[in-house]
Amino acid sequence: MYIPKSLKILFLFVWCVFAQYTFAQSDTITVQNTVAPAIIKNKKWQWYPAYRDTMTNQLWLRNEQACFGRKFLRAEGMVLGIQSTTLGLLFVLPGKISNWEKSDIRNYRDNYKSTFTKRPVLDDDHWYINYLGHPYQGAYYYNALRSQGAPFWQAGLFSFGQSMVWEYLLEGGIEQPSIQDMMVTPILGSLLGELFHFSSVKMANNGYTWYEKAFVAVFNPMFAINNGFRFAKQPNPNLVTAAP
Repeated sequence: MYIPKSLKILFLFVWCVFAQYTFAQSDTITVQNTVAPAIIKNKKWQWYPAYRDTMTNQLWLRNEQACFGRKFLRAEGMVLGIQSTTLGLLFVLPGKISNWEKSDIRNYRDNYKSTFTKRPVLDDDHWYINYLGHPYQGAYYYNALRSQGAPFWQAGLFSFGQSMVWEYLLEGGIEQPSIQDMMVTPILGSLLGELFHFSSVKMANNGYTWYEKAFVAVFNPMFAINNGFRFAKQPNPNLVTAAP
């Protein structure tokens, strides 16, 4: 199987980061506020809702208190579901849009063999697919994790990993992995995703207007799915208790 050396190094780095933050994080996180420290006690596999802390007026995103592993599982489940739906949609769309030939789809076994034994190629997809569609794709990969309170570098690595999943595992049975897509999707997607994330949080601080809700729903759907548009006015008493 041919995999470029640079990709091997990146895969190793991603795995080390994933292992560290999945298995090494503590299950108890201390949060400082203006009144007293608060202890957020994790319950196994509980998904923490989004809320606004009335003591500090701080916005807490969904799962922001959870460890990286829990954020990753939720993000991965959502993204794989969307990727599978997108793949199915591309199957039924005309070939002039997807640039897929019926013969390529029928020969998926041979295509997978080529995918993992030959180098990626420069594709000839339409410009709006490569430079509008793929950055948008990378942005929702990014925000699947970022909208749960993960730092930008974790979300960026997640976007890179999901780009590899799409190119090699999902689309790899139909066409050769694309050099442009593996660069544009995570890099431009992460930059675009951070812009959408910043805008979504900024608008949430003052409450959403109808047109702001429309913006978030279209450009940052993962934020809307994870956090909605209405935040609880106070911490969930089952999650937060005053420190002794």
